[in-house]
Amino acid sequence: MAKHAKQSFEKAIEIDGDALDGSAYTSLGVLYYKVPGWPLSFGSDKKAMKYLQKGLELNPDGIDSNYFFADFLYEEEDEYEKAKQHLIKAQNATPRPGREVADKGRQAEIKKLLSKVEEELEG
Repeated sequence: MAKHAKQSFEKAIEIDGDALDGSAYTSLGVLYYKVPGWPLSFGSDKKAMKYLQKGLELNPDGIDSNYFFADFLYEEEDEYEKAKQHLIKAQNATPRPGREVADKGRQAEIKKLLSKVEEELEG
């Protein structure tokens, strides 16, 4: 299933990586850091960083691009201050037309992760 998702995102990037503000790059980056690495699967923090940064380049103020980059920084890199900066950017992102329910859910995830990040920073 993860391999199929990876192929779909790669195909979307091949067709038009800029579509939907580069969300295929962000999604592929998430897949690379959530999926286990070799020998179990294809996960790679290096590739995750590359794709997440490309997603941010295409959508620097987006809710998803900033949230998922922050999540990666928190989970994989222990870069809490940088994660906090991206979470604040995600909190302040312009709401997406027609995506109000998704944005509301993402804002709840942002709040939860921001709390964890702040605990680490106070730690």
